[in-house]
Amino acid sequence: MQDQGIIENLYNKGDLFYDDLIKACLAAKKEILIETYTFETDELGLRLLEVLNTKAQQDVRVNILIDGIGSSQFNKNLFKKLKHLNIRFYNPTPFQITNNQRVNWKDQFKHIFTGLFCINNRNHRKLYLVDEQVAFVGSINITSYHSYRIKGERSWKDSGVRLCHSEVPLLRESFFRIWESYLSPKHKYQSKHWYKKILKSSFRMNDCRKTRYRYQQDLIDRIVNAKRRVWITNPYFVPSKALCQALSMAANKGIDVKIVIPRKSDMKLFPLINSLAGRKLAETKIKIYEYLPRILHSKIIIIDDWCSLGSTNLNSRSFKHDLELDIILKNSDNITCLSRYFLDDLSESIQLAKHDIMSLYGQQYIAGTFLKLIRYWL
Repeated sequence: MQDQGIIENLYNKGDLFYDDLIKACLAAKKEILIETYTFETDELGLRLLEVLNTKAQQDVRVNILIDGIGSSQFNKNLFKKLKHLNIRFYNPTPFQITNNQRVNWKDQFKHIFTGLFCINNRNHRKLYLVDEQVAFVGSINITSYHSYRIKGERSWKDSGVRLCHSEVPLLRESFFRIWESYLSPKHKYQSKHWYKKILKSSFRMNDCRKTRYRYQQDLIDRIVNAKRRVWITNPYFVPSKALCQALSMAANKGIDVKIVIPRKSDMKLFPLINSLAGRKLAETKIKIYEYLPRILHSKIIIIDDWCSLGSTNLNSRSFKHDLELDIILKNSDNITCLSRYFLDDLSESIQLAKHDIMSLYGQQYIAGTFLKLIRYWL
């Protein structure tokens, strides 16, 4: 089955992703919509903001939705300079709410308590839309750490996709549903119409409870029924018991199950956290690899000829708390390309056995045992 549109570019380098994103923003005629977990006002972020501010002054509508925690370092002193831009923090911190002059004090007081109660619910999506025609999706935030030109060997390895797709308007509709509910981060049941609409699409949007359950069960079923391969790249690998069982079942049937996790991480505890699942899975026929060169931030799943790419991690946060967005690739050329990216990362990784994991992280076993108790929050 071919994509209902054209996927123009797959990216495994942040610089190429940003080059095309900025080029698309410069060409915008009507609208630019940005939704991302982290928007840093560093060299890269300031460069994009300058472009966006210029386009806004040319009567292009620019809406930016960034997460209150993920973008907590966003420089608030820029707001006066960026007055032409519509910027909102999703589930903002109390400080971010009280600095929002567009929200009256009664609503500020109400949403401070709502936000504290739902503080664990974050917007982890990465979506960039231009003129209802071009969309950029993946796991790439707005930060210089995704740019090799700026950070060199300290930059992160990541992935994304640029698409001109018949379903891009659905992404726009999804953006504004979240845009309007930025102060109400509770994951409610959505209408049957919206539920059916997104299930038929090429995108996975977990903005309601039914889709969260449906996608998790679908992933487990696909792994259990795999015929040839289950290849996974994920930086924050804390799988559920059901997912571990599915992976083990597939491997025991002779399916090629390979999982690539990073040796280096932006979160210092995560190599240890990843090892919790790794120790158990390494006892089976599953092959665990650690990517060595840089921080690996890609989230890719390849099951036979079914592929997904996006923002979802295989952890409790993505399954239970965070808003996520992935795309299912159906075009054979794109599946081949994504498979090649996986094999390229594999060539720069080292396979681990249980004794390797114990030698690397075994001295921290007590900490690992403690982390099992808090995996719900990870």
